[in-house]
Amino acid sequence: MNRRDFLKYGLRGLVAAGLGKGFYNTTGAQVELVRVSVSLKHLPAPLQGLKIGLLTDFHSSFIVSKDTIATAGRLIMSEQPDLIVLTGDYISGSTKFLSGSIGTFKHEYLTRCIAALSPLKAPLGIYGVLGNHDFWSGPEAVKTICEAFTQRLGVAWLRNRSVELTKGGSAFHLLGVDDYWEGSCSLSAACKGLPKDAVRILLSHNPDINDEIAIMRQRIDLVLSGHTHGGQVVMPFLGQPVIPSKFGQKYRAGLVSDGDRHTYTSRGVGCLLAPVRLNCLPEATVLTLT
Repeated sequence: MNRRDFLKYGLRGLVAAGLGKGFYNTTGAQVELVRVSVSLKHLPAPLQGLKIGLLTDFHSSFIVSKDTIATAGRLIMSEQPDLIVLTGDYISGSTKFLSGSIGTFKHEYLTRCIAALSPLKAPLGIYGVLGNHDFWSGPEAVKTICEAFTQRLGVAWLRNRSVELTKGGSAFHLLGVDDYWEGSCSLSAACKGLPKDAVRILLSHNPDINDEIAIMRQRIDLVLSGHTHGGQVVMPFLGQPVIPSKFGQKYRAGLVSDGDRHTYTSRGVGCLLAPVRLNCLPEATVLTLT
């Protein structure tokens, strides 16, 4: 074999190996349980050690298996969280880019996602917000998603509103907003009537909600998000070349602090467009407050 053939076939082999590894990384066997400790200023003593299970970006579709979603749910339940939060993109029914809309909402994938998550339960409940793909699939899809998750899993939806939760006699407030890219997103409505000194945890599919938080000068202690897939395909030293965030790589994945406000962006469970993840495993996250 001459040098040219060696390079040609060698390159093809590397690409094939990379794609093979990328596909394997999307399977249930590769879902990573990520444990994160988050220090919040002025957290009341009874809330020390509060565990929040975070799952996001299931993208239930023909390229995301029921086993992958079920594995993420089992990992969360193994940590016995106090509450569970779901931050959107339950399906991949519609994709608004390139040529307008790719694909349509298929009820079978929603049913499969809910069945995979059926073991989820937590003492303080399960709460959810919607993602851009849920909204892009149309109002009927949004209605179906909300009704099905509520009926089957008891999910309480935080659509621009908050709830007060209590542990050990101390209260904190869990807020949620519609997807940041939607006109219906209203941080002001979610924050309405909250006590000044209350611990505030915000669910937002898109971490770019931090821009709105800064503009409105709202005090939020912790933002829980997804949306970016952690890059899905991450290049060494470069990160994700193109990321759907006005902040670039800042909120791509993991814990980021902006003064006393913290944002955790999960890499998510599923994948989009192709069943490939490189240097970016799917995750199930448990955050412990300190």
